[in-house]
Amino acid sequence: MRDLSIITDALRDLLVAAVNTSPIFGGVPPPFSVAVSGQHPDTPGLSDCELNIYLFHVAPNKHLANRFWSPAAQRTGQPPVASEPLSLDLWYMLSAQSKTSYVQEQRLLGIALQCLHDNPMLALNTPGPGPGAVTPSHATVVLESPSFEEMSRLWQAFGLPLRTTAQYRVSVAFLTPDVVLPGAPEVTEINLVAAPVPMDGQPPARLFGTRRTVDFTAPGPLPQTVQLSPATTAPAPPAAAATQEFVLDGAGLADTDHVVLVSYPAGVRTETDVTATWLAAPGVPFRLVAPAGVNAPVPGRYELVLSRPTEPGWQSNPVPLNVAAWVDPAGGPTLTANPQGRYTLVVGNLPASGAQLRLGATMLTRIADGVLPQPGEWECTGGAQLTFAAAPGTEPGTHPVGLRVNDVESDPAKWAVV
Repeated sequence: MRDLSIITDALRDLLVAAVNTSPIFGGVPPPFSVAVSGQHPDTPGLSDCELNIYLFHVAPNKHLANRFWSPAAQRTGQPPVASEPLSLDLWYMLSAQSKTSYVQEQRLLGIALQCLHDNPMLALNTPGPGPGAVTPSHATVVLESPSFEEMSRLWQAFGLPLRTTAQYRVSVAFLTPDVVLPGAPEVTEINLVAAPVPMDGQPPARLFGTRRTVDFTAPGPLPQTVQLSPATTAPAPPAAAATQEFVLDGAGLADTDHVVLVSYPAGVRTETDVTATWLAAPGVPFRLVAPAGVNAPVPGRYELVLSRPTEPGWQSNPVPLNVAAWVDPAGGPTLTANPQGRYTLVVGNLPASGAQLRLGATMLTRIADGVLPQPGEWECTGGAQLTFAAAPGTEPGTHPVGLRVNDVESDPAKWAVV
């Protein structure tokens, strides 16, 4: 992104919608003319009242200043920072001015403060690398508390009388370089180091953890890869099961070891030997896939341990594993509404309770299955077809659809176009 006005326009659009739908004015635009502007506060306007959201300061974000540094940047012949995104904090001042009434000023300022309080996460659709492509991103909107002396000096610098002012910090904005360096090359060789056989009294095997590589496509389209450890997997239909495969790593493992799934329903430890139903391929490290159908585990947090038939009573240390509901990525990452404003996606392993659906930062309300959802509601017919409608006042744009069951988030797969 190079255009900082995208962020200013996104803030301005939020404020315009809040003013035009505020219950203070009965949910309709105010009875007096209002201009919501990103202009300098001394720019004259023709409206009865003006609400300014003005970008007055830009500073580097110190927490991400060197986050993207790579030794590969030195091979370009340019300074390494030239190939890194520039991470910025943007500082805005919010003020209102009426030509005739302090009541108008303070009403508008109160509406704007509540609006930005209700929208702490700003959704941005920034231009992507392809023609006409956009890349969804987010920035936080934080109300700052500068001293009265600092604000007085700021207005004095403007050469204007002091107004009631709120100061906001929007972060992080990324200005992307002209040339994006290629990623690190793929691993072509792996060196293994042998370890001695455990001595008497030492455990015969120990587990290190679970891991999974998640490949998904974001709007753009943009292929993305995320490494998860502990792993999160979802029981999926056979055609998609391979994408949910995860690895159980450890030392001293044997092909004949058994994998045991540990759960705690109602606080009671329950062990299930899943070797026969979960093992995707023989050998170690163990490659596992949670099965769909009657053997599918309920979404939630689990542990895995090993047992050894040759050593009755022995178990390895436990390692965590997360099981999620499955969201079908078929058809591409974006969802469009039908003429009635409803969206549909295919899911799996979704229980009758414990599930939450989120559109962007807005949580939707689950209703009885089989009932057509109204704005802000969702339902899942037969546990396989999920239908939802955006909440009233949802800003136009592309919003991520998040499915969370028993505190476990599903893989990113769908974005709804509102």
